[in-house]
Amino acid sequence: MRRSNIARVLSCALLLAAAPAAAQTWQLFATGKTAKVYFDRASVREQDGYVHYRLRIEFGEPRDSRDRKHRYKSSVSALAAQCDARKVALTSVTLYDDAGTRLSENVRTPERWRQEFADVGADGLQARLLQHACALAKGESSTPPIASAAARTTIGAGIVVSGEGMVVTNHHVVRECASISVLDPQKQRTSATLVGMDIANDLALLKADRTFAAAASFRSGAPLQAGEAVTVVGYPLAGILGFEPNVTFGYVSAVGGLRGDASRFQISAPIHKGNSGGPILGQDGQVIGIVTSKLDALAVQRSTGDLPQNISFGVRGEIAQSFLEKHAVRFASGAGGRKLENTEVAAIGRSVTVLVACRQGGGTTP
Repeated sequence: MRRSNIARVLSCALLLAAAPAAAQTWQLFATGKTAKVYFDRASVREQDGYVHYRLRIEFGEPRDSRDRKHRYKSSVSALAAQCDARKVALTSVTLYDDAGTRLSENVRTPERWRQEFADVGADGLQARLLQHACALAKGESSTPPIASAAARTTIGAGIVVSGEGMVVTNHHVVRECASISVLDPQKQRTSATLVGMDIANDLALLKADRTFAAAASFRSGAPLQAGEAVTVVGYPLAGILGFEPNVTFGYVSAVGGLRGDASRFQISAPIHKGNSGGPILGQDGQVIGIVTSKLDALAVQRSTGDLPQNISFGVRGEIAQSFLEKHAVRFASGAGGRKLENTEVAAIGRSVTVLVACRQGGGTTP
């Protein structure tokens, strides 16, 4: 099967909703009118600078193979990826019939697939598959979007960066939303529109249909330092802990992300689902970063035998400021000020942090 054919099949699949990862090896990643796409989490590995992973496509009706010697109902593709360049090459395709019997296999030599890397673009299913595989290869937590006919609402956090209603959050918080709404600490809800995104840095810009009394200030001119105290605000496990801003404290553990990623930094403050997109504040109450992910502790334990704790990552504040400037957002920034009490920093963070609700699929947002 030609790589272009696989690309057309993938591009036709429609992502509808998000859900926790399944316990099986193959995880349902997307579904469309005629096909379902599964991702093999256990297949993700990094070798010689390439990230390898597998996906399976199940078709509703049998399809003709390229040489038409047989018809197949599903296919398994192995791919190699260049994460930084956002490129993918197909390394093998195996076809199966209705009963799951293997019909044929086309395996490419490394010399061939290394010559056939193709840019997956900035969005679409292939881009999300690449992003998911690369995150797992880095040891970061990444949950695949799983298709569902019912509506599903996912929760994240956002930072008010302008009184005119501009909110910055993570791209993965508002990916594939049928509608978006924000809820402030006073429980006032309003709808919002996605107006900008930076997938590589996991950033998104929202425009809420309202104004805000308070907006965050970003720190500038003072570099991050390992050991400085941080405050994180968000809505972790909102269905259990409630819909009001939750505050945790920690330290900057390292000024770089995994493998020295200069766009990220590491913090010790514990985070959970619902913290994504929330602010990381310095001791002066200014934003120094945006929560984006945490280390996949179970994956690391399987790999090393050691269970890491409280290893989380944020997008550096400078990256977020450049993103806002690119979209002509007027926001406050300044040099580091005097150190505040934890309660003062928490109050500032809570006043500029909103809950971001992303409704996927049909139905109404609760």
